[in-house]
Amino acid sequence: MFAQQFCGVSIISYYSTNIFSQAGASPTRALLASWGFGMLNFLFALPAIKAIDSFGRRKLLLWTFPLMTCFLCVTAGGFYITDATARLAVVAVGIYLYVIAYSPGEGPVPFVYSAEAFPLATRDLGMSWAVFICWFFNSVIGLTFPSILTAFGPQGTFFWYASWNAVLFVIIYFFLPETRSLTPEELDRVFEVPMWTHANKKLQQLVKVARW
Repeated sequence: MFAQQFCGVSIISYYSTNIFSQAGASPTRALLASWGFGMLNFLFALPAIKAIDSFGRRKLLLWTFPLMTCFLCVTAGGFYITDATARLAVVAVGIYLYVIAYSPGEGPVPFVYSAEAFPLATRDLGMSWAVFICWFFNSVIGLTFPSILTAFGPQGTFFWYASWNAVLFVIIYFFLPETRSLTPEELDRVFEVPMWTHANKKLQQLVKVARW
């Protein structure tokens, strides 16, 4: 839930019109561009209905975060372009590709994964806290974004969230086990294992690949 907010999607959702305006769009074009962002978010979330069970939660996240990192860097880089038309085009492409990557992966997976992480006996309480964390950090980034944007400009702001995506990818790779197609009993056994054990196993796999 923390990752879902710090990946940057909410700040684009809330401030997309302002972002497109800073990139050089007129008020009308900025609103239309924001509408395009919302439509892409909806349309590309639909494949997750099947993909979340076909590919698995972990694979979707590991596919999502590197792409989001790259596309946020594209967006940040777009603001360095001096030509207004080219700048708006690059920023729009970066943001649209970002949401296309986000929607089938980091969009739905956190809610599914959070529910599976808790035993049935405490799932209602656990999900209450998970959703609280989600909306708490949603408020944090929503309130702090204008200050960050003023202090660092759009370039620094988008590079900041791109960095978060890179860090979150590493955390997910080492600490999040796959939960696809597991029964409640199997899920309990998976999450009984300390997270550091999962991390050590993934590290050993990387070492083997590096030696090979």
